[in-house]
Amino acid sequence: MKLALVVALLLLLSFPVKGERAYAEAPYEAYVYNEWDQSKAAPVSYLPEDSFSGVQLGVGALQEPQDLFVTSDGDIYIADTGNKRIVVLDKQLQPKKIIDKLPWNGAVIELSLPTGLFVADDGTLYIADKEAGRVIRVNDSLEVELVIEAPQSPLIADDFVFKPLKVAADNAGRIYVLSEGQFFGLMQFDDKGSFTSYYGSNRVEVTPAVVLETFWKNLLSKEQRDSMVKLLPIEYSNLHIGRDNFVYTTTIISQNSREEIKKLNPLGNNVLVTSQGAADFGDKEISYKNNVKQDSSFIDVAVDQDGFIIGLDRTRGKVFEYDAEGNAIAVFGSLGFQRGTFQQPVALSYWQDKIVVLDAGKRNLTLFKRSEYGDLVRQATVLYNQGLYEEAAVLWQEVIRRNVNNSIAYLGVAKALEKEERYDEALAYYKLGADRYGYSDTFGLKRMETVRSNLPLVMTIVLLAFAAYYGFKGLSLIRRRKRKEAARL
Repeated sequence: MKLALVVALLLLLSFPVKGERAYAEAPYEAYVYNEWDQSKAAPVSYLPEDSFSGVQLGVGALQEPQDLFVTSDGDIYIADTGNKRIVVLDKQLQPKKIIDKLPWNGAVIELSLPTGLFVADDGTLYIADKEAGRVIRVNDSLEVELVIEAPQSPLIADDFVFKPLKVAADNAGRIYVLSEGQFFGLMQFDDKGSFTSYYGSNRVEVTPAVVLETFWKNLLSKEQRDSMVKLLPIEYSNLHIGRDNFVYTTTIISQNSREEIKKLNPLGNNVLVTSQGAADFGDKEISYKNNVKQDSSFIDVAVDQDGFIIGLDRTRGKVFEYDAEGNAIAVFGSLGFQRGTFQQPVALSYWQDKIVVLDAGKRNLTLFKRSEYGDLVRQATVLYNQGLYEEAAVLWQEVIRRNVNNSIAYLGVAKALEKEERYDEALAYYKLGADRYGYSDTFGLKRMETVRSNLPLVMTIVLLAFAAYYGFKGLSLIRRRKRKEAARL
């Protein structure tokens, strides 16, 4: 009898429970934030599919890789910084070419420390070679067309050392460079390589220390003010140019925990803002370790053809996905040694309906695929952004069934109900989604509908009241006149 119980117990333990299976598929927790910025559990939107080292990819071990870029054809370019080369893989992850030397003016350029790269739709390759202090533009035949070194301009300080970290180019051929130690924004060059201006500079963040220093500067003399430490804007950490030709940037440090990801228009202004002002990206729950603030530090950003944005946080090794309006869609990843976790994540991109992350610590690429829940959220978001609110609402209802904490799903259903003029139901969903602005707007529509539906009756009553009033008044006047005439007689 005892032996039978032991065997039964062993058989029971041998079957994985649901939680264990989910953990085996995704060694990290997924969550969303509520209106009080508290994390709530959510289904996993992305699952680790596979990981590949340089040896497995057939290109040899990667050494301190720092950047990657995915072309419209699905090719993956990797800045293998430590090996002083660029590795190119095709869409089957097979080696396509290795770039370490390039012909230039009858000589040969050897890459020194490539830390950033960008590939235009026509195949033009831009390389940020930090150690050599240059940006190289290469055509699809691997011929060097342009080399930018030591840019000169009255706007650039004489002691400035050009050390390009990241590079990108827009459809007009304008080149944007993130250089080390440059606090005035991205450096913008024309297609001939001439420096034109700084682009999208960050503002000095308003903190208590900044307010106090500004106060003292108003009281001090010019000599005393000049001796004080200058207030500098925060520095960008990366950039990306999307299909919409907007420049997306990340900031690795933000004292106010706002605008860590920006979408800059042609004027350099951030348009990725919410109805409440500057957007907050990354983890909203901030912890402290050894009295050091553990806030999200974004080091890379990428955008897909539908406008979805992904940002890479090096603090906790997480990937955050947002829709085109900056609403949080998914979060996944973690620091660790299991597949799907990272040691030192440095770059990421969308690739064939997946997300690929480059890890300098593990020296590998990790692929993440969307889960069934992730597909639902994405399809619903795409339909919603296209204005197909009724079609999206069907999917949003299924999302709510699987995750009651998904506030965006409630807002999607509310929008569909609002369009159908079912305002009472829409108000209930806006309340569940904690959208005060949507609730207020819908309440205004409901009030207007109430006024319109009751206006004929109200106006009829008012007109009848006026008619009765003036009729009674006129009748009283006639009676008074008759009484006066009778009195005279």
